[in-house]
Amino acid sequence: MLNKNFKFLFTLYFIIFGIFITALGAFISYKVHIFNINKTIEHYAQEVSYSKLNDYLSPHIEKMNSLVEALANDKLLQSYLATQDSKKLAGLNNLFLTIANSERNIMQVRYIDASGEEIIRVDRDNQQSLPHIIQKEKLQDKSLRDYFISIKKMNTPQIWYSAVDLNIEHKKIEVPYKPTFRIAMPLFKDQKFAGTIIINILVKELFTSINSPIFNIFIIDKDGYYILHPDEKYSWNKYTGVKRTLYQDFPNGASDILAGKTEGNGFFAYKVNHILNNVDNAILILQPKASIEKSMRYENIITSAIVALLSILLSIPLAMYAAAAPSKLQRKLFDSNKELERFRSIIDKYVVTACTDIGGVITSTSAAFCKASGYTKDELIDQKMNIIKNPLMKKSFYHNLWETILKGNNWSGEIQNRTKQGENYWLEQTIIPVKDNNNHISYFMSVGIDITAKKKLETLSIMDKLTNVFNRRKIDESLRLEIQRAERYNKKLSLIIMDIDHFKYINDNFGHQIGDDVLIKVAEILQQSIRKIDVLGRFGGEEFLIICPQTEKEGVIIAAENIRKNIESYEFDTVQHITISLGLTSYQLGDDENTMIKRSDDALYLSKNKGRNKATFL
Repeated sequence: MLNKNFKFLFTLYFIIFGIFITALGAFISYKVHIFNINKTIEHYAQEVSYSKLNDYLSPHIEKMNSLVEALANDKLLQSYLATQDSKKLAGLNNLFLTIANSERNIMQVRYIDASGEEIIRVDRDNQQSLPHIIQKEKLQDKSLRDYFISIKKMNTPQIWYSAVDLNIEHKKIEVPYKPTFRIAMPLFKDQKFAGTIIINILVKELFTSINSPIFNIFIIDKDGYYILHPDEKYSWNKYTGVKRTLYQDFPNGASDILAGKTEGNGFFAYKVNHILNNVDNAILILQPKASIEKSMRYENIITSAIVALLSILLSIPLAMYAAAAPSKLQRKLFDSNKELERFRSIIDKYVVTACTDIGGVITSTSAAFCKASGYTKDELIDQKMNIIKNPLMKKSFYHNLWETILKGNNWSGEIQNRTKQGENYWLEQTIIPVKDNNNHISYFMSVGIDITAKKKLETLSIMDKLTNVFNRRKIDESLRLEIQRAERYNKKLSLIIMDIDHFKYINDNFGHQIGDDVLIKVAEILQQSIRKIDVLGRFGGEEFLIICPQTEKEGVIIAAENIRKNIESYEFDTVQHITISLGLTSYQLGDDENTMIKRSDDALYLSKNKGRNKATFL
């Protein structure tokens, strides 16, 4: 009777305990999965924003910039400005028509003279139609338009960007709506304003192509008006008068978005002004679609529920089995031992572990350690741990490590080792001093995981995949940190922006593969021409940016001239010789990364206007 009661109570307690553990495990699993869902959505948001802005929108705007610059510097147009010979207008009209034909998103290409009168204008009615030249009698006076007034105030020939708005003809918004973005450059004759080149871009298709199956995509201006809305009737509501506020779509996040936060309750926000560079100060907003998030959460709940139910059902026969006669305990212990052996085998296979004596001599290793290091166990045992030491790691690193563990404290961190084949690999490692009963260190145990793939991914995220120098994201971050250091510690800091002269000619005449080869070789020459403390990155297209810490005007001029000569003297495959233009500046009190880049960029344009192959300091 007592034996039966024991069996019943033990079985009941085991079932209750199993249910509790299962419920707790299911709850923890659910929370972990919810966290992973949020991290996954955040990762998708970063991928979508980078792809849409930097791989799609930015190249299109850069192409338009090139067309504007090409028109502004065209010899036929410059000749017309100098002579005002009306016989040249026919040729210019054909030139403008050719430019409009090169890109179906171009709505208008115009030359407006210094008084605001349209002299040449090519129109396209829609993206499916062909462009056509507007006859002289239909040309308009644009002297009172805000964009002409803004351009006329410019003092140097540089690219100007308008707000993204709806096209206006004869003082009325065109219907159907034509969302328009204007890129212009002022023209000068004898250092006096002589008019402007303007290209109007149809941006409806450009913006609406920014879509995603995972996110609702919005673009707003600095005041919260919609430039792009998933429901098309709310797009451009600053100009159409349709009432729709950011608070209606993001009741819990609108204030954070307008305050400049990049992530919040139900949104991810990314600035677009580094691409559009206009008064809109546009922001791209990604809102996870409710259906996607709901589906992911629902799948997680169902999975957790099924696992929990199966675990509970399995706990009943396990409880009955555990309450069986003591004669079966030996078999159970044997099974448990096998299970422990299986876990030990798993740890040996997948966890990088090793033990050393207090002198650092290896006494045991796991199979995972051998796999990571490239050595066999026989090659490792009785060898000092510095057999895998990487000469790239500083001596101070190992000094601090040994100082920590010899005091009896655990050490944790990331360490770069070298394999038997001479390849570098990374471990996220913890070293534990194991003590005897007298509290003396007997040996050291090292436990770690191989994070080489993670390190490679981190490197890829900051490197330009073509030239193998830092990418735009990393160079922007580095410049911001150097400016903070210069401001805080009163350090010198200079900046170089360089651009390959006539790079478009190389691509057009030799092909993009040769153009890529030139970019790669230029990056190598730049890397060889700068100091170890300098930071080199690809700024975009054929432009590179070099951050020069602890350098003032005289030093950066010398460095830039050295770079210019190295490029000029190098004989490239196929294209033979090329030149570069450089813009230089030094840190001034109150500068941020935008003002330094702007000043360097202005200096670069001066170098180009002086005939290229020059370095100009501003």
